[in-house]
Amino acid sequence: MPSNPLHAGAILGSVEPPKSEMLRRLQGGEITLGEYLDHCAEQAVQHLKGVVDSERLQFIQAMLREQMTCDPVLIRDLQQATGLNLEGYKAS
Repeated sequence: MPSNPLHAGAILGSVEPPKSEMLRRLQGGEITLGEYLDHCAEQAVQHLKGVVDSERLQFIQAMLREQMTCDPVLIRDLQQATGLNLEGYKAS
């Protein structure tokens, strides 16, 4: 009898994804939230290396990093992802 894909999805959906090394270091107090955000912004633009010039890449990375510190939706998502209490958070 074939397995129920909805049941399999429910089981897989309940499994927590593995933590990244940087997230583990943040939660362990080894790095600051700012360092974690810098890393996230850098990782988010990796696919653009060699596609856009370095000046534009730095600009995109800086804008993304800025959005992570001031957009309420992104702050909420960051709080959920890190488990940190970021109520009223706005960093530079």
